[in-house]
Amino acid sequence: MGRIDEAVAVLVDQEGAPTLFRWREKDYQVSSRPVRWFARAEWWVGERAHRGIGSGAVEVEMWRFLATGDGTKCPFELLHNTAANSWKLLRRFE
Repeated sequence: MGRIDEAVAVLVDQEGAPTLFRWREKDYQVSSRPVRWFARAEWWVGERAHRGIGSGAVEVEMWRFLATGDGTKCPFELLHNTAANSWKLLRRFE
């Protein structure tokens, strides 16, 4: 599957790593250790760029992990915008 780019609700552990997310009315349980990295925010997308100073203005937190929810285990990739505290499902790999 290509890029999904849909908002999801996410539960995290004490370190902020995803443990469960809800997508299209289904719950997906994270079943592997999530890998975190940072990527540049798509500042050109949207009505205007976020104001701010520092890495939070231009970087977003990315997470990749295996999750089970619809009877299969698949890799997923989530984006966490820490400034807005919002989550998006970017990709589901088949």
